[in-house]
Formats: sequence, structure tokens, C-alpha cells
Amino acid sequence: MIPRFGRDRRVGAPTTRVVGPIRRRDQREEHHTKAATGGLGPVVQERWTSESVDPLRRIFFPETRPQNVPHRSWRNVADGPVNPERVEVRNAARMTEIVKGVATWLGANLVGVCALDQAFVFTHHGLRIDFHKGRAGQPVDLPHRYAISMAIEMEPENLRNSPSFVDGAAVGKAYMESSKLAVHLAAYIRELGWPAKAHAFINEDVLHVPIAVTAGLGELARNGSLITRRYGPRVRLSTVTTDLPLVPDRPVDLGVQALCSMCDKCAANCPAQAIPFGPKTVSNGIERWQVDNDKCMTYWVANRARFNDCARCIATCPWNVPDSGWNRLLTWGIPRSRWWRRAFLWLDDRRRGRKPNPPQEWLYYKIPGDRTNWTIPRVID
Repeated sequence: MIPRFGRDRRVGAPTTRVVGPIRRRDQREEHHTKAATGGLGPVVQERWTSESVDPLRRIFFPETRPQNVPHRSWRNVADGPVNPERVEVRNAARMTEIVKGVATWLGANLVGVCALDQAFVFTHHGLRIDFHKGRAGQPVDLPHRYAISMAIEMEPENLRNSPSFVDGAAVGKAYMESSKLAVHLAAYIRELGWPAKAHAFINEDVLHVPIAVTAGLGELARNGSLITRRYGPRVRLSTVTTDLPLVPDRPVDLGVQALCSMCDKCAANCPAQAIPFGPKTVSNGIERWQVDNDKCMTYWVANRARFNDCARCIATCPWNVPDSGWNRLLTWGIPRSRWWRRAFLWLDDRRRGRKPNPPQEWLYYKIPGDRTNWTIPRVID
């Protein structure tokens, strides 16, 4: 059993401060959609919508043969009929324990609950698949009261080196697992007689990261990702929204804001220079480090013969280390002492280097530390 070294600090409000009104976002404005529909220019559009040379990429992300992407079909069961024989919930706290237990049994590494804030619900549908299905631009109607946020850990070994097809495979697999988790938990709640909808990759009406922050899974980091205590930024998120009576969790203070203020490793390692150095700014009523998603997305398609996306900010984050008793001890002290944070960052530089980029070999992928002179083999011998 891995020792906890104390419980996470629970606080009354998320550590990312809201200082003004938050404008709800139209999904058609998201960078993935902009890339697919020409909003980032014809070169990005052509590259983003072209077929990947990586067969693992093609089974996780629908491109030219969507029938070979099995979890695409889960869009059809993200919502569904509600059992007319409703389970009466007299004890919302006990119901919350049961739902978290089911989610964990289904594969969730982390689970939290919050009230659903409509600021984190998209105004209109606008995923790439929505354009193919003819529903792009339709208003999103999601009146549910609660959101269940769940995190799936991505493989630490396959996320050591990025960008490559190897870390892309780890991302795709986690998307698949998070989608499976969400649709099954939503179906379970509907069988209890309460409405519930799954939100996951290629079928989401909500912003997963702010919901996860509010539900106490972690904090918003400099790189725009969620950092969790046990897995750092190495997670993929899914959400189930529902009217099932639940008890919300409180947000956490893991020391991420203080650590990111002292650390710029993700910014220094970002090949697109999309992550800001320096202090936070206010964007859409939120005080945060504002990532340039258009730069990020443009870099993702810069060399489709060698990678399809980029997780370099996750791979190089000092918190991106395997979950262990030793690393839980190290992260336990982060919110408690400035000197501890300095020692944590110093130790990561000593262990992995200022710009970690180890050689990697997995299946038929062989990636040198400088990420050059490699590609997908056309012959297996």
C-alpha cells in the first residue's frame, strides 16, 4: 500500500481566481474545430484532416475510416432512456459514495463531484463530427444539476518523450478508456432512474478541466492542463452530468499555483512557444496563464510523418513522475513550503535534466533523444 503522507488540502474555492464575468464558449471556436474547418488556414486544415501514417492513431481518432474507431460508436449511447422505476435517494452522501465506487470499479483513477456551472457548458455544438452530422451550430441544452469528473492516468513510460507517435498512442488509449468509463457510468445512473449524460472525446458539451478543478481533482497549471496530486498532468478527463442527488466535493490546494509561479519548464520546452513565461493575466474573467492554442494546434500538424500532436508540456512537467510513495512525499510538501518547492524543482532538474528527452523504444517505434531520423516502418521483418 502506498502511504498518503497526509490528505490533500481542501479549500472553499478553486485556486484559479475568477475576477470577472465568464463568457460561455461556442464549441465552433475551439482550436480542434478551427483546425478542421479552416479557421487556422488551409495548410493546417489539409494536414489536420489528412490520414495519419500511424495505424494506432487511426484506431483512436476518426479520419478516413471511422468504422475502424470503435469508441466513436459510443456517441450513440452517451445519453439514453431513463428507467421509469426510480431509486429514491434519501442520503445524498451515501449515493455519492456509491457512484464514486462504481466509477472507480469501472476504471477511474480519480473521481470528484461538483455542481454544474453553466459557464462550463458550451453554447453551441461544434465538434468536427458535428459538422459531418449536420448539427454544428445547434444550441447546447444541458440543464443537469451536478457533474461527476473522472480522470484516467496515461502511461508514464510512453509519455516520457514527446512529440512522437508513442506519446500519441498513450493519449489515444486514455481517450478510449475515459469514453468507455463515462458512457457506462451514465448508463448506470439512468438505470437508477435518474437522467445522466456522458461527455468524453468526440462527444462533449462541457469543459472538462474547470469542472475537474471545481470537483477537487487538481488545479489548473501554467500549461493549461489539470495537475493532480498522484499523476501530475498525466491524465485524460471525462464527465458525466446528472440530476442524481449528490454531495459536491471541495476544490484542492496542492500548491500548483505557487509551484507554477516558480517553474517555467513547460514554457521553456514548448516547441511552439505557446505557453507563456512570467505571471498570470486575466482572460475571460479568469486569472491564469493563457496558452496560445492556435500556436499549439499549428505545431501539432507541423510534421505528420513523425507526430500527430504534442504533449511536450506534460512530458517535461516536474510533476510528471510515476505514482509512488516517494513522489507522494515530495508532492505533499509543495503547498507547505517555498523551500520545499525549490528543492522539488532542483531535484527534477538533477534527475531528468532541464530539457528531458530520453531515447525511447516501444513496439516497432524507435525514437532517439533528439527526435530526428525516425518514422513508421513500412516493412516488418
